[in-house]
Amino acid sequence: MPAVVAASHSNQKIACGYCHLPDGSGRPENAKIAGLPMGYIMAQVRSIQTAERQPAKREWGPSTRMKNAVADLSDKEIAEAAEYFSHLKTKSYVRVLEREYVPQHEMSCGIFIPADGRLTRLHQAILEMPIDAERFERRDPHTAYIAYVPKGSIERGRQLASAGDNGRTQPCAACHGADLRSGPQFEGPPLAGRFATYLFRQLYGFQSGARSGDSAQPMRSVVAKLTQADMIDLAAYAASLNP
Repeated sequence: MPAVVAASHSNQKIACGYCHLPDGSGRPENAKIAGLPMGYIMAQVRSIQTAERQPAKREWGPSTRMKNAVADLSDKEIAEAAEYFSHLKTKSYVRVLEREYVPQHEMSCGIFIPADGRLTRLHQAILEMPIDAERFERRDPHTAYIAYVPKGSIERGRQLASAGDNGRTQPCAACHGADLRSGPQFEGPPLAGRFATYLFRQLYGFQSGARSGDSAQPMRSVVAKLTQADMIDLAAYAASLNP
């Protein structure tokens, strides 16, 4: 494991492995980066350094920590971290469940966790949280999660991803592969099995302009006509796939 992944130099310079975990499995509030192409990881870090990639939500805490962590990383450190994570196998510990009612929840450790056992209506949203909050707080890379999504969203997302809804958007397969696992022949990164809330944030970021620059341009037209409900459906479908 490279030093940049394993070691934290200060409170402002958090090591890659602290947030994204040593196996790259990440957590819902940041990103699962195991198995992403080396070149893609490097490009994203540089876009954060140049402010071309901004958080979908202004002053989003995890994004602020990421910005601080990579601010003065050298090209060598970025390449070492990217190579390390790109060779790790992608795994998913998330179950995507379609529900009309979900457990009552509250904020803790920067994420939603189950509250008092009662149920509340989900409405049009994604609720993604750890099953065991203590394992989450201990940064256990095998922490299991549930992503609650609206009923019918996985199938709606599959249809939108595969057919594009008569030109309203572009099918995802052209850039991410038919199974959304990508590969050397595809321009886009693998999406299958990533966190549902992370996937939604990226789609929203492309649409809002928070993610800009040359690398983001192909996605701007893809998301231009999508509603937030569409983005929830796409995120639910991609997250439900085996990585």
